[in-house]
Amino acid sequence: MIRRPAVCVIGGLLLASAPAQAGDYADRSILGFSADGSHYAFEEFGVQDGSGFAYSNIYLIDTDKDAWVSGTPIRVMHEDEDVPLEEVRAGARKTVAPLLARYGIVPAGQVVVSNPSSELSADPYPVRFLTNLYANWSNHAWTLTLTPLPFPDGEKCANLGPLHGFRLALENPVGEARILHEDTTVPASRGCPENYAIADVITDFPEGAYPVMVVLLHVISQGFEGPDRRFLAMATRFEDR
Repeated sequence: MIRRPAVCVIGGLLLASAPAQAGDYADRSILGFSADGSHYAFEEFGVQDGSGFAYSNIYLIDTDKDAWVSGTPIRVMHEDEDVPLEEVRAGARKTVAPLLARYGIVPAGQVVVSNPSSELSADPYPVRFLTNLYANWSNHAWTLTLTPLPFPDGEKCANLGPLHGFRLALENPVGEARILHEDTTVPASRGCPENYAIADVITDFPEGAYPVMVVLLHVISQGFEGPDRRFLAMATRFEDR
């Protein structure tokens, strides 16, 4: 049974007016959770294919509210292709370190589903999984289903579509289903997304609190030279049984 509302947070602004990147597929690093599971952090990073500029975006998410923590996300990008990705990432980690310490973010959580951009054989829309690596019995499986939803392209996304939002549904092991998110419009912060895919599911079991499930989605948009991918994070509390 889901106990608290889902959170939907975009991982990186995908502006329609931004320069297109051919195959600009961001990677991610899970930074962890607070002790009570109320906060979660991850890093989105990569190198823009068109410009060659390295970037790192770090997101600190309040998992019980539909909001980023004040002062985040931390975005670092040097408009110099000679600055290596490692240096940019180190700068972002240094900048965010006081916030991570304030909210007690430590390495925690289990990646129970992982479908990287390079994975071509996995279905990008449904996943069936266990929320705990030790709960290895078949009748304890959860199901997460992603459904792209078509929307009119609109002026800003003309010739960049087809434009899509999405619905995300979660079913627990006893067949109880809940819609975690369903778009009625496509937020401008996503730019002009053509498609989505399930990237990761991360669970955390804090002591004395309901477990937390974080879903990372790939947000796929079309640039002038090829597809771009960024991350969108969603979180919910759940009762594991």
